[in-house]
Amino acid sequence: MTSPPSAPGTTDWAAERYQTLAARLQPISEALCATAGLRAGERVLDVACATGNAALAAARRGCEVTAVDLDPGMLAVARRRSAAEHLPVEAGVGDAQCLPFPDRSFDAVLSTYGAMFARDAGATARELVRVCRPGGRIALANWSPGGVIDEVFAVLHRHRPGSPDLTRSVAAWGTAGKVRALFPAARVDAAARHFDLRCTSCRAWSETFLRSFGPAAPDPADTSGTATVLRAGLLRAFGNHTSPDGPGVRIRHAYLEAVITPLP
Repeated sequence: MTSPPSAPGTTDWAAERYQTLAARLQPISEALCATAGLRAGERVLDVACATGNAALAAARRGCEVTAVDLDPGMLAVARRRSAAEHLPVEAGVGDAQCLPFPDRSFDAVLSTYGAMFARDAGATARELVRVCRPGGRIALANWSPGGVIDEVFAVLHRHRPGSPDLTRSVAAWGTAGKVRALFPAARVDAAARHFDLRCTSCRAWSETFLRSFGPAAPDPADTSGTATVLRAGLLRAFGNHTSPDGPGVRIRHAYLEAVITPLP
């Protein structure tokens, strides 16, 4: 759930609305930074940063943080969040497949469900390794095949003609075996994780997602009934991963957490 599926130079996503979703997923980035063992003073890059969840999590740990994304709207929100929280982050436009930094520039490279959506997985993996110093670490949180987001992407691709098939990216990055294949000359430590998103009801969260996630947003000019079918499909996808939680519910978001250590 970040901006790489958009083409360079375009802003197809309503970044302000997307932040409604990103704010609820912030704990995933905090957990990733803890697993990566980020230390104050380290140079850290957040790739495909969207509105800055991982970048800000790293800045909270005292790191020197740079963040890149293709979408200027997302970067604008990330900068506002950085200023509001007094957490310095240097944010600029950058493509995960061709990062604008010299070799070995960073002690750690992060991406939370971001770099995984770049079109060329191999080129992206090589770039993450290139800008990370030997012995540093690349820490990724990638959505898992069969998880709620994978199902949601399948619904969107089915009912939004022309939308990218993001399930391909989940398949390419969402398992330990696939990540090891992308980083053959590195040590890969990977573990299945989950985050339980808590909300008042599955239907309420489905509606929030429909309003806030750019590719899902209804087209007011569409009179074909697609919006109704899409709404029903999203509700089923979220419902498949929903459990009661007191007066509300929790929706389980499965993801893979991987720490890749480039070898000297």
